[in-house]
Amino acid sequence: MTRCWRVWSMAVIVLTAVSVSYADEVDLRQALLRGEVWAQFRGWGQGAVRGTIGRSAYGPQQLSIGPGMQFQAQRRGVQGMMTLGQTHVDLRHQSVAQVIIPAVCTNLGWRSPTAADILIPVKRPNSRLADVAAVASRRRRALPVVQLAAWAVANNPPRADIERYLNEVVAGVQAPPQLEKGRLLQQAADLLRAAKLTPAEFRMFQ
Repeated sequence: MTRCWRVWSMAVIVLTAVSVSYADEVDLRQALLRGEVWAQFRGWGQGAVRGTIGRSAYGPQQLSIGPGMQFQAQRRGVQGMMTLGQTHVDLRHQSVAQVIIPAVCTNLGWRSPTAADILIPVKRPNSRLADVAAVASRRRRALPVVQLAAWAVANNPPRADIERYLNEVVAGVQAPPQLEKGRLLQQAADLLRAAKLTPAEFRMFQ
């Protein structure tokens, strides 16, 4: 089974027009609550969620998907995902758009969702995870750092459970592996502090 172990160097792909004025954008979650748009989300590997989004005749023409939107898989053993960064959706010249949204895992060791797996937005998202995603987006932290911080909050794994992931992240790095692992963990701890969380509460940092 594919597991969320590797490092992703993935470009944000938005399959809509690229010249967009963002002044009149509406948050996707607000538009969904008001029934102005519909959306379906599916897995897209270890570092993204794929969405199909359509608008009503009077729905907004430009949407924004912010960091911290969380998804739950509908099958046991399939990981949830949390969005990162800001994704813009342009519906000015089309009623349906396909988007690929950068994301991180929220269930350490579970199978990555594929296009066959439907993902449902969580009604009551984890506010601490959302805070981590928001800070990571503002400060543009490296994806492995954000992934470690997300796992700490979502799953609270001991250090031993992330060792395989860390080994793959530092493979090929010129710095000594243990030094590089320590640097990544320190940056993840700093990210949690910036989100007003205490790293010592999480087993990864104990």
